[in-house]
Amino acid sequence: MTQRAPATSGIPLAEIIGEAFANLRVQGRRSALALLGILIGTASIVALLNIGHIAQLETLKLFRHLGVDTVQLQATPTGEMPPGFDPDVVAQLPARDPDVLRAVPIITGRASISAGRQTTDAGIVGMPPAFAATVGLAPRLGRLFRPIDNCSPVALVGKGTAEKLSAPGAELLPGAAIIVGNYGFTVIGILMPTALEAINPSDYNESVIVPLACSRRVVAGGVPNIVLAKLRPTADPDIVGQRLSAMLANPRSAIQVISARTYIKTMNAQKAVHSRMLAAVGAISLLVGGIGVMNVMLMGVMERRREIGLRAAIGATPRDLRTMFIVESATLAVAGGLFGALLGLLATYFVARSSGWTFSIAYYVLPLGTGVAGLVGLIFGLYPAITASRLKPIEALRAE
Repeated sequence: MTQRAPATSGIPLAEIIGEAFANLRVQGRRSALALLGILIGTASIVALLNIGHIAQLETLKLFRHLGVDTVQLQATPTGEMPPGFDPDVVAQLPARDPDVLRAVPIITGRASISAGRQTTDAGIVGMPPAFAATVGLAPRLGRLFRPIDNCSPVALVGKGTAEKLSAPGAELLPGAAIIVGNYGFTVIGILMPTALEAINPSDYNESVIVPLACSRRVVAGGVPNIVLAKLRPTADPDIVGQRLSAMLANPRSAIQVISARTYIKTMNAQKAVHSRMLAAVGAISLLVGGIGVMNVMLMGVMERRREIGLRAAIGATPRDLRTMFIVESATLAVAGGLFGALLGLLATYFVARSSGWTFSIAYYVLPLGTGVAGLVGLIFGLYPAITASRLKPIEALRAE
């Protein structure tokens, strides 16, 4: 059964919609140009908001191993003495502060590394043996530390450092002897490439990792200069960080607190500012597209005055005329919004691939972009529709 408009209309709604589509096809290039403006604006909004969504996911990946409930306390020198923390105080932190689940002491520094005739300068990281797996280290060759290795002169070598210590035809392999500073170590593992995470104390790819007890031989000071504290999920990292700083304070060290949550909050705030600014650019493009739609509709009203007058003369009400032009403008806008959403996703995909990010879709963006485009079409099509509905039939029929 044919659906009809309300009683105040003189023409069936289905017929009005069909005429609107036919008129858009007749206008050809003009309709396509108006649709293009909406398409570009929608694509900009969808792409920019979705890129912001992916960037936020990538930010969280920076903490995928240690988690977001982590605080790093780093000792920096206040004088000539090497900075550091008392290992006994570090060990007591979970017992002294109820919000601390675990505190891990780490020693970092740099030293000259030799393997045969190959020599390079690399970072030195001393950590408890069990912590190597916690930070996501994985062996490409050999194995990770075991508890028995804590007092043994053994080492894990990062991918980048292993390449620098390898000679042509003589790759550095587990079992090789290396000299770290003036001490000999046996390589037990060559590490897989490791992503640099924000809260990690060092770039493991360019480092040699040794058991904490052995690191005192090759790192100046011989005491931990970094503490990683795992907090309860409900703890405030800023407040806990201040308490831990007070517990670890000593005359030779200034303590810098780096909170994973604060780091994420700051990065997301910066991304939000950029996303809003770029989305505003997309909104301006969409606004220009809406003006294009209005221009097409107004030109249509001027060129179709006789048609409008004839429709009014055979029974079309002002509401019918308004509906016809609003349907035309909304069709342009929604079609531009749908194609723009697809183009925006395609642009997001290429940006993610070129940046080395994992592609992901923020599904709320799709109806948002298309819905805004449709709303723009309705708003900018309203004035031409009202203009058409106010034409007097006699005057419109006399138009050339």
